Amino acid sequence: MKEPTTPPWFSTALTYSLYAFAFTAVASIALQNLIWVAVALLLFIQFKKHRNLDWPRGPFALATLLFAASFFVGAIIGINPSNSFNTVHKYLTILLFFFVGAMPILLAQAKRLLTLLNYGAAICALHGIGKHYLDHQERIDSFSGDKMVFGGMLMVCLLFQIYLLKVDPKSWIHWLTFFLIGFGLLLTETRGAWLGFGFGALLLGWKFNRKWLGAGILAVCLSFFLLPAELQNRVKSIWTIHLAFKDGLVQSSDYHERPLIWQAGWNIVKDHPFGIGQGNLGELYPKYKHPLASEPNVPHLHDNYLQILAQNGWEGFAVYLFWIGTYFFTASLWKPPDNNAGELNWTFLCVFSAVLVWGLTEYTFSHQFMNLQFFLLGLQAALWRTGKTP
Repeated sequence: MKEPTTPPWFSTALTYSLYAFAFTAVASIALQNLIWVAVALLLFIQFKKHRNLDWPRGPFALATLLFAASFFVGAIIGINPSNSFNTVHKYLTILLFFFVGAMPILLAQAKRLLTLLNYGAAICALHGIGKHYLDHQERIDSFSGDKMVFGGMLMVCLLFQIYLLKVDPKSWIHWLTFFLIGFGLLLTETRGAWLGFGFGALLLGWKFNRKWLGAGILAVCLSFFLLPAELQNRVKSIWTIHLAFKDGLVQSSDYHERPLIWQAGWNIVKDHPFGIGQGNLGELYPKYKHPLASEPNVPHLHDNYLQILAQNGWEGFAVYLFWIGTYFFTASLWKPPDNNAGELNWTFLCVFSAVLVWGLTEYTFSHQFMNLQFFLLGLQAALWRTGKTP
């Protein structure tokens, strides 16, 4: 019997949908829906060919399913399930990991996707730089509309750009892209993303070239003195924090609002150990708001770990830690077929680590960033098929 075939343009459309998503991922949450066009094309092609998808498998795939499920369990047992289910569906984005991981993406295609992602990020950074100097926007957000999410996405792209420079250090466009994204990240003034980038860059330098590591640290230290005074103050505010405690409670907090938010979040956790459920923080926060806090309400607790603990409970927090642990287990023990694949896998690991550091001061599971993060994790899962997984 003749094998069912599909017109070649379906496969071409799948490829270009991925390219279009990568190029516009930093710019627009609406255009990020192009990734679901690619998913629909993949499912159609496999259906027409009567073939089963080669889904990601192993401990991390299982942990990812449990992680996605933990948000829905938290919503069910939270304080207001009907309210939770108005928004908890956005965490189905986590399943993007499986669809992208099942796609037949080769190493060369993955590099092309990352290159397009960074070209798009550089254009967004240039737009943001223009807004800073022409429209006098203090903290740039470019097209994204959120300076902190924009900063996190530029952080991720800048780490991948270091990898692309390692692959082709003579490319002028790679250097131009590096400086545009780096300057854009600086102008977002997103301190958590700065710290995340620093941590990820240290890991990259340690792995790729120890001379790079020393030169990079020296360049960062020297460049601090070249920054305008307002940016120098922003950098110094990372470690300039004055807290006063009494009976385990924050009594005063200079420069930072977040310790006050974290105090309120911890009190919520103590009163609701099984979690309050997605979307219910606004209902409870005013009751727990610290007297010194200036914000009457907050959309999240500005910390991945505390936010997941508060909304999904201790059981959901345990799943989150399991998810993180199985990622590092899989990524670090994976046996690449060659050095090129190994370097890309390490870059993915550094990006994941940087996001964890950024998550100490931000809730990174916004819909816009989730689309990008789980797309990238799916790319890494596709890479893992080329070697031996633990």
